Amino acid sequence: MEATLTSQLTMQRVIDKLQNWSVLGCLIIATHVQANEPIILHKDDGSLRVMTLNIAHARAQGVSQLLQSTEQARANLMLIADVVRREAPHVIAFQEIDKASFWNGNFSHTAFLAEQAVYPHHFSGSHVSGINLDYGTSIMSRQGISQSRSVSFNKPFLRQPKGFVVTTIDWPSEGDVKVDVVSLHLDFLSEAKRRAEIDQLVHELGRLGRGRQSNPRILMGDFNIDYGDDDALIHELTERLELHTYRPMEQLVTFPRFERRLDWVLVSRDLEFVEHRVLADPLSDHQAVVADLILKNATAPALVSSVELGD
Repeated sequence: MEATLTSQLTMQRVIDKLQNWSVLGCLIIATHVQANEPIILHKDDGSLRVMTLNIAHARAQGVSQLLQSTEQARANLMLIADVVRREAPHVIAFQEIDKASFWNGNFSHTAFLAEQAVYPHHFSGSHVSGINLDYGTSIMSRQGISQSRSVSFNKPFLRQPKGFVVTTIDWPSEGDVKVDVVSLHLDFLSEAKRRAEIDQLVHELGRLGRGRQSNPRILMGDFNIDYGDDDALIHELTERLELHTYRPMEQLVTFPRFERRLDWVLVSRDLEFVEHRVLADPLSDHQAVVADLILKNATAPALVSSVELGD
């Protein structure tokens, strides 16, 4: 009797495992199918949706990318792709994103995200390259891109350099309007180094803009500073490049570990914010920021009446 009962329990465990594997298989198939379906777009109301995220080398909220497998890095990237598909931004700025690094699979994370989220255009810049590391900033876009450039800042003492990429996109439904988009990452440690990087950024953007029309500009990324910091660098940056941002003094935390707002979307004065959100999804040690923008004097969706702008 005891042997029969043991046999029955063993058989039940086998059946339970088969059922679990069957469910898991269905989920994997469903995820694969979902990743290859067209993006569900938000209503075309003449606005431009942007998003910025420091993806922290695809480690999600893990301690280090060195302590995870390539499979885990891909799984973390799939979570980011899911959020991208849900939010459906026209253009996305990524920081700390790898092109081919030993510590998370030796593949382009931007190209992987673009494939999974069905974004036809992307551009990656290498700010760190060598010793089996290749990473920096990137831009991914549903709109066509042109005149893409990558600029690396001067290397600081005993740490890796940061930098930015810049590209030009078409405004949705306004083919004659071009917009310059920048994905920026500033130094985390030194105020003096960040100030030097901003000097270099302003110089390079001015140099790249010579001899062509002046476009609306969107500057977004991980600035590693809050608006109220003593160095006041964000205020200085907005003044020098004639930009503004959404409610600059509001404590919209994007880096929960230190409860600080380190990730920003700055736009030129010919653009207005319709909406600005910090996403709660645990994709990284940073949280993604999504903003809807309109051309100034354009007909705005209803949400624009509730938005406060700040310089």
